[in-house]
Amino acid sequence: MNRSSPVGMMLQFAFGPGSPGARPASGPSVHAGDACALEASPQMLALAAAARAWWEAGRPEGWSLEQHLAAPAAGCNASVQERALAVTVAQWVMKQGS
Repeated sequence: MNRSSPVGMMLQFAFGPGSPGARPASGPSVHAGDACALEASPQMLALAAAARAWWEAGRPEGWSLEQHLAAPAAGCNASVQERALAVTVAQWVMKQGS
């Protein structure tokens, strides 16, 4: 994956250099469902906001938020990482109540 792409930079920020894993660059393991850990970290909230902005910028023209939530990877390239990030962002948006 190109580490200079927005997706690559966000993953590198969240997980450190190399392959994305379950551990952030510093600190203990954080699981996606661990809301307390995410709320306590301004860096993770900034990362989530950047990921959401990236995802919204890729929304197909003319699509509503609801359409994009139903097909979150629409507008992504074929990379598994980018599509996985889009799905994760959409899940986060739904949990946030749009």
